[in-house]
Amino acid sequence: MLLVLLLAALAPARRDPRVEAIVQRIQPAPLQATVAKLVGFGTRHTLSETASEVRGIGAARRWLAAQFGAAAQGTRLKPFEDRFTAQPGRRIPAPVELINVGAILPGTDAARAKQAIVMTGHYDSMPSDVMDPRSDAPGAVDDASGTSMALELARAFAKEQVPVSIYFVAVAGEEQGLVGSAHLAQRLNQEGIDVLAMTSVDIAGNIQGQSGVVDNTRGRLYSEGTPIAETEAQKRLRDAVGGENDSPSREWARYIERLGERYVENLDLLVMLRRDRIARGSDHTSFNQQGFPGVRVSEMVEHYDREHQTPRVENGRQYGDDLAHFDAPYTAKLCRALGAAIASLAFAPAPPAAVKLGGAVSPDTRLRWTLPPDPRIANVAIFRRRADSVRWEREQLVGKVDQVTLRDVIPDDEFFAVATVDEAGNESLPQSPSELQR
Repeated sequence: MLLVLLLAALAPARRDPRVEAIVQRIQPAPLQATVAKLVGFGTRHTLSETASEVRGIGAARRWLAAQFGAAAQGTRLKPFEDRFTAQPGRRIPAPVELINVGAILPGTDAARAKQAIVMTGHYDSMPSDVMDPRSDAPGAVDDASGTSMALELARAFAKEQVPVSIYFVAVAGEEQGLVGSAHLAQRLNQEGIDVLAMTSVDIAGNIQGQSGVVDNTRGRLYSEGTPIAETEAQKRLRDAVGGENDSPSREWARYIERLGERYVENLDLLVMLRRDRIARGSDHTSFNQQGFPGVRVSEMVEHYDREHQTPRVENGRQYGDDLAHFDAPYTAKLCRALGAAIASLAFAPAPPAAVKLGGAVSPDTRLRWTLPPDPRIANVAIFRRRADSVRWEREQLVGKVDQVTLRDVIPDDEFFAVATVDEAGNESLPQSPSELQR
């Protein structure tokens, strides 16, 4: 058994050249061009016309499908389409065909063929009245910004070879009640796809808040604490150890923060201790409902006169989500951060399983886990933070072992997680204890 007497502070950050190359491919100009094109369709309301080639959601999705198809030519990407009929509901008065479009980068590891990472932006938009499919609804920031990132990430990853599959998807029907993402999440679950991590990028291109404050150096990461799909056994463990901030979704948020800040300069990512903003939501919730880890990436400051508003001027006050208020360099910064996190996780080995925490009523902490048969595993990292902290404060590489004892580390006072690491320093998602060891 490995004895660890003292854990050092967070280990020096290592950068994988493959990840750095992906990050550097992401540039503001293509993001700007995609958002401008989407705004140019006038409205992308889910219920807007589909026959026109220049206006409405039909024209927008055909253009997007062509762009993903072009990105896939001569690469490992495969175009992806998720077509279905949405049934009547609170915001859908009659059956309507919806189409999620995007691309898949197939994984190369046959042993992990059913594992995937998913990233989405929603390409539909809305004016002041969510049931109005005719008025202009440019939707530059909400959410052409996230859609542009899905397309740009697909291009950046197109020629890479990663062990697990990555889905880059522009989903429809978000403004009508997360309809497109709900279908996508259900479909992947039914197909037996194990979604390791999902990210919804929604409202990620504005830098000026309602009060006039400008912030282009920070972003927000929203994730659930207590999982929507928590089992009774998971609830009992959470009650025993106080794991409200250690859900798989919250762990993915920390991962995006850590890796995004590692690879992108002058960017601070905030792990928000909420599933989403107050009484609001985004497409990651659809994946949470299927039991998958999901995070929302959003800009730091919002301007509410530009969200869900028909373009107009009233009493000298301008409303509308137009292209003039989209900031491509800021969106590129967030896109690079997310790209770094997705790449690191995709390159990383399979995570440890069955992490057990022992040492209750003792001055030492004992951790055990099962290592998967993944030849990429070069090391194991132990993460620690004090019980009054949100971020991981310490990380120690302990070798390719399956247990450690942390001498003079009282388990009541800290939280722990275990990750596998490859030779390049890419880490799996840290796994919190799933069982108590007596």
